[in-house]
Amino acid sequence: MHTPVKPGVTVRGAVSLPLAPPFSVGRTLAFLRSSSLRTPYRFIGPRRVRRLVRLDGRAWVVEFAFSSPGRRLRVGVVSRPARGRPGPVPSPSAPALRQLAAAVFCLGDDLRRCYAVLRGDPLMAGLLRRCAGLRMIRTADLYEALLIAVIGQQVSVASAESMRRRLMAALGDRALIDGIAYLGYPSPRRLMAAAPRALRSLGLSRQKARYVLEVAARAAAGALTPGAFTHLTDEEAIARLTDIPGVGRWTAEIVLMRGLGRPDIFPAGDLGLQRAVQRALGRADRPQEDELRALAERWKGWRSYGALYLWRSLGITA
Repeated sequence: MHTPVKPGVTVRGAVSLPLAPPFSVGRTLAFLRSSSLRTPYRFIGPRRVRRLVRLDGRAWVVEFAFSSPGRRLRVGVVSRPARGRPGPVPSPSAPALRQLAAAVFCLGDDLRRCYAVLRGDPLMAGLLRRCAGLRMIRTADLYEALLIAVIGQQVSVASAESMRRRLMAALGDRALIDGIAYLGYPSPRRLMAAAPRALRSLGLSRQKARYVLEVAARAAAGALTPGAFTHLTDEEAIARLTDIPGVGRWTAEIVLMRGLGRPDIFPAGDLGLQRAVQRALGRADRPQEDELRALAERWKGWRSYGALYLWRSLGITA
């Protein structure tokens, strides 16, 4: 279902970015629609999505619109036309919009190079035909990726989605445009100000409330900026993240894929990946973590895409 929109809403300050092939808009947006990243998004049409996100220090409703046949991505700010307001209407900077769009849809990933590596493995060859052009999708930042991952631990997909929505509704940014409510994740400082009891009333366990408050504190202190991880290897970044209470290796690996778009991460302890490989190889037994890590060495450099396509082979959204 698409969210109905009224005429008169404008998209301001839009910038356009090229989409390097292969890029499947349909497969990428279908993945977004079914994944745990979808919570703040509104699907406006087959090629348009909107979400509330913080840029340049304030919250905006941003629209991502893909051209047909999927060669460019246009990103801008959604608003009603200003009436009687003197001077220019504010909007985030063009570089901020470009950076957001390029990050969220992993536009810098060279899938031709990726496929040259994956295609050499018979296990991946069939998956490439079914997943061609599917991109990884990132969260707006590392803080958001950690919130999603921690909230989703040891609960059903539906329960995690419900908790995320309640958290956003209670503490997050909000914008109302033509009767459509757009919700965002709470800022770190807003989340830090929440009492643990208030978080528990949203469905979080006592322990999980403590974990998300610690994530917020780290983000507020500047420990979760992209720059804090730029010069770290994947293993160093995993060690940095697992220093956060409630974050184990599996969570850290998922967060590095979602939050930083690292292309060579393989969460071999993931039960879904183990089942996907078991089915793809026609095995009676499920491969264990060390065996799966050895197998993924064939895809070195692009193991995140190997994981993504294996998940999709089972309809798992990650």
